[in-house]
Amino acid sequence: MTYATILLQIGWKNMADVDDNPENIATCRQFCGPCPSFSFNGLNKLPPKMLFCARGASEKPKDQIKDKGCFCPGCDIFKKYDLSGGWFCIYAKEGRK
Repeated sequence: MTYATILLQIGWKNMADVDDNPENIATCRQFCGPCPSFSFNGLNKLPPKMLFCARGASEKPKDQIKDKGCFCPGCDIFKKYDLSGGWFCIYAKEGRK
């Protein structure tokens, strides 16, 4: 068993692991809703619909999402969890490199 496996079993989390909870959902609505890439591409119509930094990328194929900018870096969740990259709707939890 690896050290990382043991840490996960006892409940340790990497700070980049964003909690999918009502508080973060409320915060997310303030930033995803007006985000130009989110609204232009209709990303609220396919799962996970929001909180991409916690839930992963949109089910809309990456090559069908037009990059119109990213509001993630201005989001309180981005700062709270010390995230990097942004564009989580396209690049999943890892963000754009």
